[in-house]
Amino acid sequence: MKEISGLDSIQLAFLELTSSIGLTIDEMNAEIKDDGQFEWFIDYENSLNERYEYNSSKLLRYFDIHRKARKNNDQLTAFAALLFAGVSAHNLKNIFENIEGEIDKVMFRDPRFTWPDIPEGYKFPEDYLEEKS
Repeated sequence: MKEISGLDSIQLAFLELTSSIGLTIDEMNAEIKDDGQFEWFIDYENSLNERYEYNSSKLLRYFDIHRKARKNNDQLTAFAALLFAGVSAHNLKNIFENIEGEIDKVMFRDPRFTWPDIPEGYKFPEDYLEEKS
């Protein structure tokens, strides 16, 4: 089995959480709001890690092209590279906005998930804070 790491561990955490209330990916994909938008923000059939790596590498590549073009006084290529870098940056922003939307959904907007109140002064237990080796 493929090891889950990086942003895919976030997907796994949400899938484990939704599974705990009996939801499958197919049921999640079938949930659509009145305005036709999907209820869930993250695409659980594609790797978040792969999307992140793809868009990060594109973003860095376009900035590399931009810098080379500027050194060669090639304004057209420099501008086009920034334009494409903007698309990659936007895609990266969407990845994190989707994660934030999912957090908000399971914490506050979906009554199927219930949570205790956090007491004042709460701190994470020390054994949860230990780094994996």
